[in-house]
Amino acid sequence: MLIKSLLTKNKSNKFVKFGITGIINTVVDLIVFFLFSSIGMTYWIAQSISYSSGVVNSYMVNRKWTFQQTGKRNRNEFSRFVAVNLITIVLSTLVIKIGLQQLNLSLFNAKLIATLFGMGINYSLLNTWVFIAPSMKNE
Repeated sequence: MLIKSLLTKNKSNKFVKFGITGIINTVVDLIVFFLFSSIGMTYWIAQSISYSSGVVNSYMVNRKWTFQQTGKRNRNEFSRFVAVNLITIVLSTLVIKIGLQQLNLSLFNAKLIATLFGMGINYSLLNTWVFIAPSMKNE
């Protein structure tokens, strides 16, 4: 009931929807990351695989539900989406590296900080560059 009321209020519900979609993707990301880490895979390979595991689902759900794009999917939009996710994975992997090597954080804490950092970058770029409101595309 609380989620439904949040989603029907106004345009700020985009961030709530993004968050719900992100939670689902993050759970998948964390499971895959720690599964591969537990078998001895290096963090940067585990991060690349785990992050990539949610990208297609993220594109479909965010496009349709979060940012409510109704037009046909196109290569430019998907290319921008992939570019945003590549930027995010590189930066979030760097945050993990800094957390582990410079700040002596645990792997869990470094990954948590990287995930929150990546979420902010990802939302900002998706909202302003990838899934542009139809009224803004014509301007």
